[in-house]
Amino acid sequence: MKIAKRLLLTLFILVALLLGALVAIPYFFKDEVVAMVKEEANNAVNATIDFKDVDLSLIRSFPDLNLRLEGLSVVGKEPFEGLKLVGMDQLDITLDLMSVINSDVRPVELKSVGLIRPEINILVLKDGRANYDISKPAEADTTASTDLKIDLQKYWITDGKIVYDDRTLPFFLEMDGVNHTGRGDFTLDVFDLQTESDIAALTVDYDGVRYIKGAHAKLNAGFNIDMLQSKYTLKENDLQLNDLKMKADGWIAMPAEDIDMDLQFSSPSSDFKSLLSVIPNAYTEGFESVKATGKFDFNGTVKGTYGDSPERYPAFAIHLNVDNGNVQYPDLPMGIAGIFAKMTIENKTDNLNTMVVDVPTFKMKIGNNPVEARLALKTLMTDPFVDTRVKGKIDLAELAKAFPMEGVREMNGIINSDVTIQTNYSTIEKARYEKVKMDGHLTIEQMNYVASDMPPVKINRLETTFSPQSVRVAQFDARLGKSDLNATGAVDNLLAWFAPDKTMTGQFTVRSKYFNADEWMTDAEPAPSAQIADAPPVEETEYFNRFDFALDGKIDRLDYDVYQIENLVTKGRFTPNELKINAFGMKLGESDLAGSGNLTNVWNYVFKNETLGGKLNLRSNFFDLNPFMTESETPAQTSAPAEPTEPILVPENMDIVVTTNMNRVRYDNMDLENITGRLLVKNQAVRFEDVKARALGGEMGIEGGYDTKDPEKPTFDFAYDLKNLSFSKAFSTFNTIEKIAPIGKFIEGNFDSKMKMSSVLGKDLMPDLSTLFAEGLFQTINGKIANFPVLQKIGNALDIREFKNPIPIKDSKNWFTVKNGMVDFQEQKYKVNDIELKVGGSHQLTGGMNYAVIAKIPREKLGKNPVGAAAESGLNFLNKQAAQLGINLDAGEFVNVQINITGSLADPKLKFKLLGSEGEGSVKSAVAENAKDAAKAELDKAKEDLTEKATEVVNKKATEVFGKPVDSVKTDLKDKADKAAEEAAKKAEEALKKKMSEEEKKKLEEAKDKLKDLNPFKKKKKGEGGGR
Repeated sequence: MKIAKRLLLTLFILVALLLGALVAIPYFFKDEVVAMVKEEANNAVNATIDFKDVDLSLIRSFPDLNLRLEGLSVVGKEPFEGLKLVGMDQLDITLDLMSVINSDVRPVELKSVGLIRPEINILVLKDGRANYDISKPAEADTTASTDLKIDLQKYWITDGKIVYDDRTLPFFLEMDGVNHTGRGDFTLDVFDLQTESDIAALTVDYDGVRYIKGAHAKLNAGFNIDMLQSKYTLKENDLQLNDLKMKADGWIAMPAEDIDMDLQFSSPSSDFKSLLSVIPNAYTEGFESVKATGKFDFNGTVKGTYGDSPERYPAFAIHLNVDNGNVQYPDLPMGIAGIFAKMTIENKTDNLNTMVVDVPTFKMKIGNNPVEARLALKTLMTDPFVDTRVKGKIDLAELAKAFPMEGVREMNGIINSDVTIQTNYSTIEKARYEKVKMDGHLTIEQMNYVASDMPPVKINRLETTFSPQSVRVAQFDARLGKSDLNATGAVDNLLAWFAPDKTMTGQFTVRSKYFNADEWMTDAEPAPSAQIADAPPVEETEYFNRFDFALDGKIDRLDYDVYQIENLVTKGRFTPNELKINAFGMKLGESDLAGSGNLTNVWNYVFKNETLGGKLNLRSNFFDLNPFMTESETPAQTSAPAEPTEPILVPENMDIVVTTNMNRVRYDNMDLENITGRLLVKNQAVRFEDVKARALGGEMGIEGGYDTKDPEKPTFDFAYDLKNLSFSKAFSTFNTIEKIAPIGKFIEGNFDSKMKMSSVLGKDLMPDLSTLFAEGLFQTINGKIANFPVLQKIGNALDIREFKNPIPIKDSKNWFTVKNGMVDFQEQKYKVNDIELKVGGSHQLTGGMNYAVIAKIPREKLGKNPVGAAAESGLNFLNKQAAQLGINLDAGEFVNVQINITGSLADPKLKFKLLGSEGEGSVKSAVAENAKDAAKAELDKAKEDLTEKATEVVNKKATEVFGKPVDSVKTDLKDKADKAAEEAAKKAEEALKKKMSEEEKKKLEEAKDKLKDLNPFKKKKKGEGGGR
């Protein structure tokens, strides 16, 4: 009733806001009304309220006013984000028309409320937070408000669905196909409420047991409502569940937070068939044709207070007696006979520990096989006492012939049991086995179970023995779908199952020659954490978190997805919510993997999508990553184009540290050796810490991360420390390095590098070059460059053989940055024999380049070449430049030449410029000059295109605009184009000058600091992150 009050309060707040808007604003401002009502409604509650439309009518309810909201929804916010509290096709409200017109002098009268196809989801979390508690704290309001008189002549629900999931109990109720009407004068402090209800399907679960499944329910009841005392008293009532009729009497009161109650209930019927109709799966189509005889008696009471502070429960008693029940289904060849049962569940205090469950008699006969049992439970909360015996034989084939099995296609096998237990938990815990009475056996032989929603299950034999010390599984031999499974083990304290806060201990050994995991995996997406599921509300974690089992497992072959895992072995222990792995090992193709560690919060991760934590230590002699990086090949007979691979997504809700020590790892076409380091898997990302390996003839160090928070655009950011790597191996292996420094393919030798790199990754897990950012240093240790087209072309043009022959390179340092698809190499000095060079510039990752070389060439080299005459003849263009500039090439020992390099690496374009006999030039100036020339060429072309386009447009439009001279229009447009081009060129020149004004000395002074920044293994300052 507390929930009903709060829901009504929320409804009335919404109605009041609607009324205020409708009275204050003219009817024809409908859009404004809708917008205002939505805004005010959302301001009043801690939820999102929305509706599609509002409609007013006098015709539907004349002479009253009818207000209709269509597509109403109320969606929760944290911690119920995305969970719909209320949704319905229509909300119909009828108001007294004159009370609306005179609302300034009298309350507005609410006469009826109708919910058309509503869906109401009520969820109470384990910590007590409820999604219906959406009212915001009341604030003082000095403004006038519209009074509301609730004078319901009628309220109704048509074809509704209501779900109540209370995980504090735990209790789950679902009502589908709800049709309900009620009448009462809610303006009175005390009034009678008459109701009629019809529920097409009612499901009730409590503490993991489904007591009612899809039952058809009808309730006609009267209530006396005392609003001042918050007391609700039952009057005449009739409840029917399928064929079972019930009566109830008493009251419930909620004067404060506690709930007081005094209720009695019973069944006026004594026909066993009516009781049978509410047993799950027993109420089948055509139940009226089922033959059933026998008598039963059912009644109970609940009296006392339910409260949280302190925790207390009402006293209760439930009695059930079944006398000689017999049942025969018309379409089944066998029946169940001789059903006798007595059950009492009673608690005389407000403490659940005093509850007693007593089933002194339960027996029945299926075919020719009798089954009988008794059960007594006491002190369940503190020290469970169990007195039970189960004896009988069940032929599953006969059971399938006697009782309907929904979804079961085949069932057979024999279950034999004779088990006696009489002891309490503490006696076993203290190992006082002489006072424990526990003996017997449970066996299953040749069981076959084939159902429509799971692979077939066959248990060849299960043999279990009971003793004071333990329950021992001597043999379990089964086939689960395509898989085989054998197990032995023991549970040391079975009685802990009956105590909610006790943990069962034991040990199990599991063996399988082949296990197909895919058969037992589902493709269903995990439901949101707050989502109400159509399942019992007991969380699976409550069961699994009570296990403390040692595990020794071995599977010869495990199939999972596209992987075939062999020789999977593990030894460890399952403790509550934690898996301790003492050792595990496996083979995957040519790869092997072994390790140890622990995983925490395991069951909460599996069943509740919480965070999986832990630490793992992995080692391997050889591990091939390629099977994880590519999709299976398309069969040869199909000609469909290959789809792009999807990025590898890091799972959500993980916080795991993985320490690795691997002898050899294969990735793509590269083998890495002696890999050590740590991987931090957290927040859908993997961070690499202190990762080191040998590869490509040298050593590699890596720090950084791979992030998949945006699955469409995964990113990486890494810092590399590469030492003594082979140029040829590195540039044939790493696509990114090849793009950054394509000259490397012409270099033989080794290099060091420190660099930082980040980028968005494409579908193929390769960097998106347009987003790539990198900076760092290439340092050539020793090597030589040969057959480089740029040098070959320079050498041929100047006839200098040093450029045409292999050039040795040693200890060269080359700083670079990559941004916006451009690679920028800073100016560096080199010396080739006596020729001094300054080289710098940039190139696009997609090909085009803009570099400059300032060469200081000894004058004597130009004359001492064996083909000196030809060389001087080849320098005629320099002599012409010298004459034009007034430079005497014979005046100095050196000739300084600027060489601008554009085009592509395969087809370079060279431009020579004489700087003088002793003067020096700036590489930056030369590169800027290249850029300026290129920009001017582009501007000239754009200006020409613009002029042509303008001419075309003017000629076309001249005939449309009478009297406008074509020539003047063309001239005007051309002048504007020239002016725009000149301004653009001026801005480009100014920007280039500004860039060239940076001091070279400052960059050199920062070099050491850059090296420190690029070092991925530098010692972190106190307080810095890194997860160490």
